[in-house]
Amino acid sequence: MAEEEAPFESLKTFSGLIHRQPLFITDRLDVDSYHLKFLNKEGEKLDDDSEVPAFLEHLPDILPAISDRQKALLSIPESWQDALYKSRESTLKFILDINGDTTTHPSGSNERFAFATHAEAVADSNQSNTLLIDMLQHSPETLTEHLPYWRENHKILCATNVNDLGGYTLCKDNTLDLLQGQFYTLPSAKERLTIPPSIQILMELLVKLQDPEIEPEDLANTINQDVSLSYKLLRLINSAFFGLPREVNSTKQAIVMLGHTKIKTWASLLSLSGVDDKPVELRIVAMTRARMCELLAKYYKGQAEMFFATGLFSTLDALMDRPLDNLVEKLPLSPELKQALLDKSGAAGHALQDVLNYEKGDWIAIDASPIPSEVLSRVYLDAIHWAKELNTQLQD
Repeated sequence: MAEEEAPFESLKTFSGLIHRQPLFITDRLDVDSYHLKFLNKEGEKLDDDSEVPAFLEHLPDILPAISDRQKALLSIPESWQDALYKSRESTLKFILDINGDTTTHPSGSNERFAFATHAEAVADSNQSNTLLIDMLQHSPETLTEHLPYWRENHKILCATNVNDLGGYTLCKDNTLDLLQGQFYTLPSAKERLTIPPSIQILMELLVKLQDPEIEPEDLANTINQDVSLSYKLLRLINSAFFGLPREVNSTKQAIVMLGHTKIKTWASLLSLSGVDDKPVELRIVAMTRARMCELLAKYYKGQAEMFFATGLFSTLDALMDRPLDNLVEKLPLSPELKQALLDKSGAAGHALQDVLNYEKGDWIAIDASPIPSEVLSRVYLDAIHWAKELNTQLQD
């Protein structure tokens, strides 16, 4: 196991910041691949002559630790190209964004590599595979105006900075191929006037699971009433992900072994992951936020379980398409947890704000955090690795 983890551990030695975002297939919001940006400590593009990191030659072995897709879009400096070409042969395909450079191409043909360029920098003669269209730079009118030319010269049109639902609708209406941005982490602009029965049942379950007064036996009964939940919980607890020394045969036994609080949290996570009218990636965001908050608990001198719950419940609004304050008020959460979620106050709230800032790539805010950016970067990588492994277990 240690040998398998070594390549991923080397990624955490990178001296700058690493940011990962999903690229969605527009018409069905499945993840096509992930975009990895390698930035300096200030969150800016690396210089074209940046030193080549030792991990680069191992990237084909590293990427499966944070992505289950067979291709990746990489934003890297020009100086890293040769090392990447010489990396181990694998089935992974790389789309290279060389700091927006539209002219640098590998010598000879290599099916592993394709190129991406930026719409703002495209020359007439350029015919790169993927075109990155920054939606902050284009109005609906300019988008419509340029689309015919872009389609003629590029196989894949990918919109970036799609950070609201209006931007998503615009991209969908114009049938762009891929989307990247924060739009999917937001609740629908149209608040549901009536709560669907499935969501009502889920909220009732969450209320019971979060009840601070619930006894272990009642907790076990609550979970067991949902046959699917109890099955998923026992299957997960008995998986390699937990690595327990002996098999757990009942929910009650799981509570005894792992503790009251942990089972409540894991059952809540599994319940939320069952919301089926949302992109699977939103579930991964919930898990990543939860884990990153949990890992930051020691730096903020807080309780790990409470920090985990803060990250997990921060996605409730997007999962249920209702305002977060409306949802939180219906749950019997501690005052500290409610304040963390609604005001980003207290230690857990500050950790959540760090997590949200990193997720959005708000590097100015990250620089202002009391936690050093290199710590946040390592914790982020650990969290997305953990969420990827957990999601693999949930899909099996």
